[in-house]
Amino acid sequence: MNVDKNLEQEVLTRLLHAHPNGLGKEVLDNYRGEKVVASVLALLQDRGFIKDGHVTTDAAGDYALNLPIKLTASGVEEARKLESQTRQ
Repeated sequence: MNVDKNLEQEVLTRLLHAHPNGLGKEVLDNYRGEKVVASVLALLQDRGFIKDGHVTTDAAGDYALNLPIKLTASGVEEARKLESQTRQ
């Protein structure tokens, strides 16, 4: 799966600055479409960056989300690292 690094950074940043209870369906809001954002969330889940909520994929490749979604400690670390890189 080829993931847009800018979208990955955007999703991580949104989760980093989200309410402490995490993000619900609004995490999918993006002009690229919900399916693309869900695929990024699945990648972040595979890398151990999100917790509480989870992303599943059925045989047809459709995504289902269990919300809300929050960052793990390693997800927070990655989001902060990417955020500091864009500021430089």
